[in-house]
Amino acid sequence: MKKGIILSALSLCLVALSGKAQNSLLATLHHDGEISTFYGATALQDAHAAAANGDVITLSAGNFLATDLTKAVTLRGAGMDTDSATQRFPTVLMGDFDIHIPDTVSQRLVLEGLWHNDRIRYQGTLRSPQFLKCRLGEVANGVNAGVGKLLNADFIHCRVVDGLTLVNGSGATCIASVIVEPYTNGSDNSFVMENCVIMRTDLGSNYIRTSGFQNCILVHTNASGYLGGDVTAYNCVALTASTNFFQNIPNATNTIVSEAASLFKTFGGQTYSDSETFELTDEAKAKYFGTDGKEVGLYGGSLPYDATPSNPQITKFDVASRSDADGMLSVDIEVGVE
Repeated sequence: MKKGIILSALSLCLVALSGKAQNSLLATLHHDGEISTFYGATALQDAHAAAANGDVITLSAGNFLATDLTKAVTLRGAGMDTDSATQRFPTVLMGDFDIHIPDTVSQRLVLEGLWHNDRIRYQGTLRSPQFLKCRLGEVANGVNAGVGKLLNADFIHCRVVDGLTLVNGSGATCIASVIVEPYTNGSDNSFVMENCVIMRTDLGSNYIRTSGFQNCILVHTNASGYLGGDVTAYNCVALTASTNFFQNIPNATNTIVSEAASLFKTFGGQTYSDSETFELTDEAKAKYFGTDGKEVGLYGGSLPYDATPSNPQITKFDVASRSDADGMLSVDIEVGVE
């Protein structure tokens, strides 16, 4: 059960620079035991400029201008989903951005609880980044062909909806995530996917090489085609009209389903939507099991899909419209935790 920690009228009384309230968009930067605050649509840009490797930046809900990430920070948002019943709203990053962190940096880049609909480009060699509970548009290599390598990347409880591309010896592990249009450019790139929903027009060897799928649902919208011989699959269900989809897979643990209605409660099998839960029908839950005996797809495995961020989030930030007689502003902050 969620609990709310309410730092109510902390009387975090701030010296007022003017009689107007601060913008409700807030970023906090935790650096060497000190916390700095930044306000407005540029708050992420300002916090990142002031940050060092290993720092933590926390964003409130709202729309922030994106910034190129050149430091291995932990960037936490209020979540990727909207829940009007509980008045919880996402942290939205607006615009393309690059990730270019020197591969000599020992700290890990972590992004959690963010909604993004544009392009993220990884430049140089990006080592061990972690994407948690994020809704992302496209994740691809740098602008120029041959630029960028993604090493040991983790995507956990994510939705990547416009393509996840691996090049130049890249590798990524995806757990309980929705991945639309994954692509490995050559045999030196590989995915490991567990309890994922993978959607692609063609999952054949021209697009997916040297990768492994376990307890996954593979939505292959091409009427023909099949997985390549250098791919492994265990306890997966393919939603496809291609009857020979698993012909190169030697084990007999995989299943082909031709009708979406026999597998999903609401998903029609063609078009991605953020509102789609990808929940299985009761019959499918009782019929299709992963290697661990739990249902295939997002809600099985040891880490069932849950979009709620695991770390504290700024869920409310109100500033008094006027300062008091002493020139101070009263701030009301609510931080939600699991």
